[in-house]
Amino acid sequence: MASEEEFVQCPCGRIIRDAGEYRLVFLRRGAFEVDILCPNEVCYLKELGYVKFRFNDGEIVLESAEFYPPFVTWNSSRLGFEKTSSILKEHLRTIVRELIDWNEVKRALGRNEK
Repeated sequence: MASEEEFVQCPCGRIIRDAGEYRLVFLRRGAFEVDILCPNEVCYLKELGYVKFRFNDGEIVLESAEFYPPFVTWNSSRLGFEKTSSILKEHLRTIVRELIDWNEVKRALGRNEK
Protein backbone atom coordinates (compact mmCIF):
# COMPACT_ATOMS: atom_id res chain seq x y z
CA MET A 1 0.00 0.00 0.00
CA ALA A 2 1.27 3.48 -0.88
CA SER A 3 2.16 5.90 1.88
CA GLU A 4 0.03 8.98 2.55
CA GLU A 5 2.82 11.21 1.22
CA GLU A 6 2.08 9.90 -2.28
CA PHE A 7 -1.32 11.56 -2.25
CA VAL A 8 -2.24 15.20 -2.59
CA GLN A 9 -4.07 16.97 0.19
CA CYS A 10 -6.28 20.02 0.25
CA PRO A 11 -5.20 22.63 2.84
CA CYS A 12 -8.50 21.84 4.62
CA GLY A 13 -7.00 18.44 5.43
CA ARG A 14 -8.87 16.25 2.93
CA ILE A 15 -6.60 13.61 1.35
CA ILE A 16 -7.23 13.11 -2.39
CA ARG A 17 -5.99 9.74 -3.62
CA ASP A 18 -7.21 9.90 -7.22
CA ALA A 19 -8.85 12.27 -9.67
CA GLY A 20 -12.24 10.64 -9.24
CA GLU A 21 -12.54 12.13 -5.77
CA TYR A 22 -12.76 15.76 -6.90
CA ARG A 23 -16.17 17.28 -7.43
CA LEU A 24 -16.54 18.66 -10.96
CA VAL A 25 -19.06 21.44 -11.45
CA PHE A 26 -20.07 23.13 -14.69
CA LEU A 27 -21.39 26.45 -13.38
CA ARG A 28 -19.63 29.03 -15.50
CA ARG A 29 -21.32 28.21 -18.77
CA GLY A 30 -20.66 31.64 -20.28
CA ALA A 31 -16.98 31.33 -19.40
CA PHE A 32 -16.79 27.76 -20.77
CA GLU A 33 -15.23 26.47 -17.58
CA VAL A 34 -15.55 23.36 -15.43
CA ASP A 35 -14.57 23.97 -11.81
CA ILE A 36 -12.57 21.39 -9.86
CA LEU A 37 -13.76 21.41 -6.25
CA CYS A 38 -12.45 19.85 -3.06
CA PRO A 39 -14.41 16.71 -2.15
CA ASN A 40 -14.83 18.11 1.38
CA GLU A 41 -18.15 19.97 1.26
CA VAL A 42 -17.14 22.26 4.14
CA CYS A 43 -13.73 23.13 2.68
CA TYR A 44 -12.87 26.80 3.08
CA LEU A 45 -11.04 26.89 -0.29
CA LYS A 46 -13.74 24.98 -2.18
CA GLU A 47 -12.35 25.56 -5.69
CA LEU A 48 -8.98 23.90 -6.32
CA GLY A 49 -8.70 24.38 -10.06
CA TYR A 50 -10.49 24.55 -13.40
CA VAL A 51 -10.68 23.26 -16.95
CA LYS A 52 -11.25 25.98 -19.54
CA PHE A 53 -12.38 25.24 -23.10
CA ARG A 54 -13.79 26.87 -26.20
CA PHE A 55 -15.75 25.81 -29.26
CA ASN A 56 -14.24 25.59 -32.73
CA ASP A 57 -16.58 24.54 -35.54
CA GLY A 58 -18.89 22.84 -33.04
CA GLU A 59 -16.10 20.87 -31.38
CA ILE A 60 -14.73 21.41 -27.89
CA VAL A 61 -11.11 22.55 -27.78
CA LEU A 62 -9.26 22.52 -24.46
CA GLU A 63 -7.69 25.88 -23.62
CA SER A 64 -6.21 25.20 -20.20
CA ALA A 65 -6.51 22.99 -17.16
CA GLU A 66 -4.78 23.83 -13.94
CA PHE A 67 -4.92 23.80 -10.18
CA TYR A 68 -4.75 27.07 -8.25
CA PRO A 69 -1.50 28.12 -6.52
CA PRO A 70 -2.66 27.61 -2.87
CA PHE A 71 -3.42 23.93 -3.58
CA VAL A 72 -0.18 23.40 -5.55
CA THR A 73 1.99 25.25 -3.01
CA TRP A 74 0.47 23.34 -0.08
CA ASN A 75 1.30 20.02 -1.72
CA SER A 76 4.72 21.14 -2.95
CA SER A 77 5.69 21.96 0.62
CA ARG A 78 4.58 18.47 1.71
CA LEU A 79 5.81 16.35 -1.21
CA GLY A 80 8.26 18.49 -3.16
CA PHE A 81 7.60 20.17 -6.47
CA GLU A 82 8.44 17.21 -8.74
CA LYS A 83 6.18 14.73 -6.96
CA THR A 84 3.34 17.26 -6.67
CA SER A 85 3.64 18.23 -10.32
CA SER A 86 3.56 14.60 -11.42
CA ILE A 87 0.50 13.72 -9.33
CA LEU A 88 -1.47 16.83 -10.28
CA LYS A 89 -0.69 16.50 -14.00
CA GLU A 90 -2.00 12.95 -13.90
CA HIS A 91 -5.13 14.11 -12.06
CA LEU A 92 -5.76 16.77 -14.71
CA ARG A 93 -5.25 14.25 -17.53
CA THR A 94 -7.77 11.91 -15.96
CA ILE A 95 -10.27 14.71 -15.33
CA VAL A 96 -10.08 15.95 -18.93
CA ARG A 97 -9.94 12.57 -20.68
CA GLU A 98 -12.17 10.40 -18.49
CA LEU A 99 -14.22 12.27 -15.93
CA ILE A 100 -15.75 15.23 -17.74
CA ASP A 101 -18.62 14.14 -19.95
CA TRP A 102 -17.91 16.41 -22.92
CA ASN A 103 -21.07 15.30 -24.73
CA GLU A 104 -23.10 16.42 -21.73
CA VAL A 105 -21.27 19.76 -21.71
CA LYS A 106 -22.14 20.22 -25.39
CA ARG A 107 -25.79 19.35 -24.70
CA ALA A 108 -25.94 21.77 -21.76
CA LEU A 109 -24.69 24.53 -24.02
CA GLY A 110 -26.97 23.56 -26.89
CA ARG A 111 -24.01 22.75 -29.12
CA ASN A 112 -24.79 19.23 -30.31
CA GLU A 113 -24.95 20.15 -33.96
CA LYS A 114 -22.09 17.76 -34.84
